[in-house]
Amino acid sequence: MSKGIFTEKGSKPDNSSIKKAVGQAWDNWMNLNEFLATTLKLKSELKFYGVNYGWAIRYAKSGKSVVALYPDKDGFTAQVILKCPQLEAAYAKGVSAATKDAVNRATDFKEGRWVFVHVDTKTGIDDVVTLVNARLSIK
Repeated sequence: MSKGIFTEKGSKPDNSSIKKAVGQAWDNWMNLNEFLATTLKLKSELKFYGVNYGWAIRYAKSGKSVVALYPDKDGFTAQVILKCPQLEAAYAKGVSAATKDAVNRATDFKEGRWVFVHVDTKTGIDDVVTLVNARLSIK
């Protein structure tokens, strides 16, 4: 199962197809994208991550990936790669039980733990913001 709904490299999604896909989570999608671009001043690009992940909006700072947002049916998935100190900082700030479960299920790689959080509620957005802030604040 892919992380996002747009898994064909030759079919780059536009805003209207993303809006249709995320459905009821559109406001959450827009609010999070605006926060990442405006408040955190992260650069965005639409990037294809392969058939297992699909198209995502990747946000980066100084050329390094911070978070990727994969549109999905009636929601979206946020991917944040965190190292141990960043995870500890996020836990200290407080995240939901669902996000803690996502962290516990995440795979460890050389660059850190790949945490995927499905977002369709306000709590999901708050958790993603907490994870992103932990990623940015601790090197």
